[in-house]
Parts: sequence; C-alpha cells; structure tokens
Amino acid sequence: MSVLVAVGALALCAILSAALLDSRRKRRDLEKRLAVADRAAHTDPLTGLANRAGLQRALDHQRASTRPSDHIAMILLDLDGLKETNDLYGHDFGDSVLVAVAHRINEKAGHAACAARLGGDEFVVLLSGEAPQDADALAAELCADIASAEVMSEMPIRCSASAGVAVLPAHRMHQLVTAADQAMYRAKSTRAGTSRYQPLTDVADRIPRNRTALVALEGGASKEAQG
Repeated sequence: MSVLVAVGALALCAILSAALLDSRRKRRDLEKRLAVADRAAHTDPLTGLANRAGLQRALDHQRASTRPSDHIAMILLDLDGLKETNDLYGHDFGDSVLVAVAHRINEKAGHAACAARLGGDEFVVLLSGEAPQDADALAAELCADIASAEVMSEMPIRCSASAGVAVLPAHRMHQLVTAADQAMYRAKSTRAGTSRYQPLTDVADRIPRNRTALVALEGGASKEAQG
C-alpha cells in the first residue's frame, strides 16, 4: 500500500511540475507578445523612432522624474519641400527621405530622452534634464546634417529642415510641443533655419488652422494642469 501511495505521490509531483513548467512557458510567451505589442504601439513603423504615443510616454516619464524648477528642452523639426519630392519622385522615395532623416536624428541625438516622428514630415527630439542648454546647438547640427544627407546614391537628392526650440520649466512641460511648434513655424516663415521660442513673439494665432491637431498631444496634460 505504501508503495502505491509513493508511486501516486511521485506521479502527482510529475504532473504538477509539468503544469508549472507549462504555466511558466506560457507566461514568458505572453510577456514577449505584450512587449512586442507595446513596442509596436509606441514606435513609428517606417522610421523606427517613437510615435506620438511613445513621445507622450517619454513626456510622462520626464514629468515624473524632474523637479518643478528643472528645465526641459524640445526640438521640433519640419522638413522643407517633402511634398514636392513626393510629387516628383513618388511616395516610396519620399519614405526613403524620412528614413534617412530619422537615421541622422538617431546619430546626432542618441543622448536624447526621446526622438519621435509625429507623422508626415515632422520630428521631435525631447532632451533630458541635463541637456537643455545644448538644445540650440543640437537643433543647428540636426538641420545641417539633414541638409547634407544624400538620400540615395543613385538619386542624389538632398532636403532641408526648419527647427523650433523650446526650453521651459518642468511645470510647463505640457506646453512644450505648442511652444516648439510656434518657434518652428517662425523659423520656416522667416527661412531662419532654427528659432528659439519667444513667449512675447510666438502667439497662437500664427499657427495655421491645419496645424492645430499637433497640439492634441498635450491636451490631456494641459487639462490636468488647469485642474
């Protein structure tokens, strides 16, 4: 009888061990699938940079890890003439331009808290807390690098970019995208290349109506700040 009990116990242990191993395998598989889904949800599929959701997560992280007295910098880049390039050479070539620009941004802004493509031909670089003083220099370097980038050797097309820089205290982080966009719009309209946000100069009514969707990224944080 004791032998049967021992055999039964061993069999039960074997069954439980197999079930436990299977449960752990399923959990690892689930974690991998969740990680892939999370990466896809926060990454631009064309360029590999963060997308809007990825940028928002980076902003939330910065908001949680900085003091109200700290300053945060953002660079917003808008490519010049991409529509004409698409019309002339096709959207596949236009996509090659976007990928080349993303590569340049990755090379120059590897230390950034986040590099993102907002959609279309607009890119954002969010700088970490220790780097805002370098934002103007980095914006100029990015514009110079983008202008010097040869997209394809068999079709030596080059593009240029306009950059807006905003450096704001952490408690105004919800205004970063709007401020950088206003500065970028001034740089583009004056053909200055780069421009720093100036509160007394960059007013909201200078942004064309078709750019208002860009501000939606900050909408939730703005309402939260007002509350």
